[in-house]
Amino acid sequence: MKKAAYIALLAAAGLLAQTAEQSTSESTTTTTKDNGRKQRTDSTTTSNASDGEGNRSSSVSQTTTKSKRHHGKTKKTTTTESTSSETRQR
Repeated sequence: MKKAAYIALLAAAGLLAQTAEQSTSESTTTTTKDNGRKQRTDSTTTSNASDGEGNRSSSVSQTTTKSKRHHGKTKKTTTTESTSSETRQR
């Protein structure tokens, strides 16, 4: 009986010691139009991840695209900004 209780206790401790890896990602896009002459598209992507050791990382990417029509010509401008961070447990 003591041996079975000891094995059950070791198994429970092993399950508690394991932590799952987690990862999430989210993307949002917004498009705005103005009478067919101007158009703006904003896109944001956010990613987060963590592992069983407590290490975490995250990144954010923002992209803005603007287009403008004037006298039949289209001018397009794209701006991208990225940020990332990482935290490590010791």
